[in-house]
Amino acid sequence: MPSAKGAVLSFGLAPADIEAIVARLIAEGKKIQDGVAAQRNPTFDSVIVPLARRESDNAGEYGVVTFLQNVSTDKEVRDASTAAEEKLNAFEIESSMREDVYRVVRAVYDNADEMARLGPEDQRLVKKMELEYRRNGLALEKAERERLGAIRKRLSELSIQFSRNVNEGDGHEAFTREELAGLPDDYFEGRATTVVDGVEKYAVTTKYPDLVPAMKLAQRESTRRRLLYAEETRCPDNIPILQEAVRLRLEAAQLLGYKTHAEFVLEVNMAKHPDAVVEFENDLRKRLDVLSDKEVREIAALKRADKEAAGEPYEGLFIWDFRYYANLVMERKHKISDEVTKQYFPMREVTRGVLDIYQEMLGLRFVRVDSPPVWHPDVEMYEVWEDTGDVFVGHFYLDLYPRENKYNHAAVWPIRPGFERADGTREYPVAAMVANFPKPTLSAPALLKHSDAVTLLHEL
Repeated sequence: MPSAKGAVLSFGLAPADIEAIVARLIAEGKKIQDGVAAQRNPTFDSVIVPLARRESDNAGEYGVVTFLQNVSTDKEVRDASTAAEEKLNAFEIESSMREDVYRVVRAVYDNADEMARLGPEDQRLVKKMELEYRRNGLALEKAERERLGAIRKRLSELSIQFSRNVNEGDGHEAFTREELAGLPDDYFEGRATTVVDGVEKYAVTTKYPDLVPAMKLAQRESTRRRLLYAEETRCPDNIPILQEAVRLRLEAAQLLGYKTHAEFVLEVNMAKHPDAVVEFENDLRKRLDVLSDKEVREIAALKRADKEAAGEPYEGLFIWDFRYYANLVMERKHKISDEVTKQYFPMREVTRGVLDIYQEMLGLRFVRVDSPPVWHPDVEMYEVWEDTGDVFVGHFYLDLYPRENKYNHAAVWPIRPGFERADGTREYPVAAMVANFPKPTLSAPALLKHSDAVTLLHEL
């Protein structure tokens, strides 16, 4: 097989490297925009193409330096990555509100002869670019435009800090073995313990492999309530962040002539208007209420029976009850147990099976890279090739297990798009899947619940 095509991205960046890349990207971006703004006879080739190429050419480095805050084990690197995203976002906001650049973009948009000679894809690019400038406030008076720019910068800062708090703000609780009654033995293998008032307790975090089994299997209501409270009340610093962001989003939308932030967002989406969304949701709720009411009554009956058997009063069905009693319905009524079914979903075999599905379905071939340049030893890197012939398609990474200060959920980052360079050669796409599935223990392989297998299939 020939060598992999496309540049392999480097994730082994020190904070100084990240700062240097950011400074260069901003300087190069400003130079390109200044050149575009100076065009006296604006055309698609002299205005739109340089702006579009800049976006593609910079995407890989931009993707890496902003991605590391979600996965790096080094706090200084995460801090540098967060600062990088703040600086780059601030520059993009300034760029998107440059009147001189918008003037030449608008000149191309208004030039009927120029637009007529373009193909449909290039026409769409011009129209989308012009619309984006207007949505960024270029049609506003100067004072309003400056206020909108300040709002957008502040929203970027708030968004980055909100995500950082979520990534690093895991909740923790400590329980005795009795308080965790109902959890299987393998839940406790390798689990950290602590001594509280002379009593040994097990540490339980709000990461998915800890949280979900406990909410489904812990028999004590007090345990489920404490753990869910830890999950729902973590990151208290995000409360004022969210409140400020909501106010600023509304102000920005109204500056642009929309009644609400929803109107602004939906203008370029399929629904187009909030009324369509509300109508859809109301219709969906009406159709689902019949089934959901029946399921809630069934779950409540189980809890009521449990309380009566224990000689305790039934005080209602609460959110911390849902997963536990829904799981009991699955076990008692449908004879399905996660503890049984997960024996059929070992992590390694599921991953191989999911990769096989996508290889067959998409006509691709995945090749695992030995000793890859990655951000953590748990991460796997794959080359992607067309199934027939040596045609390279791109790279992807799998970062599937939880660790401290890592992104808490499951998501895919499109780190670099595929695109054609100015010289006609091609650069290839790169993506990374980040998740938090159970890790193997010394005595057992990692086993996935059915819902975990669905998540892996979905995210990939």
